[in-house]
Amino acid sequence: MFTAFLSPVNMLKIMYISPRIQRRFKIILIVIAAWFLAHSLYVTWDGLTNFQGNADVMIVLGNEVYSDSSVSPVLSARLDQTIKLYAAGRARKIFASGGPGNHGVAEGDAMKRYLELHGVNSKDIITDNNGINTYCTAVDFLKSRDAFHYSSAIIVTSFYHITRTKFILRRLGFENVFGVSSHKFFFHDCFGIVREFFAFYKYFLVYTSKNPSR
Repeated sequence: MFTAFLSPVNMLKIMYISPRIQRRFKIILIVIAAWFLAHSLYVTWDGLTNFQGNADVMIVLGNEVYSDSSVSPVLSARLDQTIKLYAAGRARKIFASGGPGNHGVAEGDAMKRYLELHGVNSKDIITDNNGINTYCTAVDFLKSRDAFHYSSAIIVTSFYHITRTKFILRRLGFENVFGVSSHKFFFHDCFGIVREFFAFYKYFLVYTSKNPSR
């Protein structure tokens, strides 16, 4: 009986999808593809439209650091843009946020070292080594905001990352947040854009509280 059930004819019956269902499936795929394209175009436009004003603080988001405390090209691009803005007087403080690192060196500490080596006053740098993701960075920044009374911030990160970072900060109650991209582009930015599509809607659905806790 089981063999008869798995006969070629029965398998074709099982696998058969009616034309009506096929059309609906194609429509769903087209809608998802159009949604992804529209979202990605907006993220790219938003990330490359740099804020021209000043703010109380810059939030620079981390990336890979190496065992000798040097930073990856992606992170150095973010830090170089931060240094440029700091030298121009666009913000008086820098919130350097990253995770504990994968090579025994915390990202925040490596970022602070890089900034100091390039002329940033150590007193103007707030280090966060618990920013394991964008949400944690936002939560930690809000704690710093309460201590230092910041009312505005400039996010400095890769262009595709700016929209989600602004979104989560605003979702958590910090409205005056703007973005400046690192102005350098890498091959894996293409993958970053794809990842951001899913990450943004995860944040949209999951992180809804204005009184966050880890």
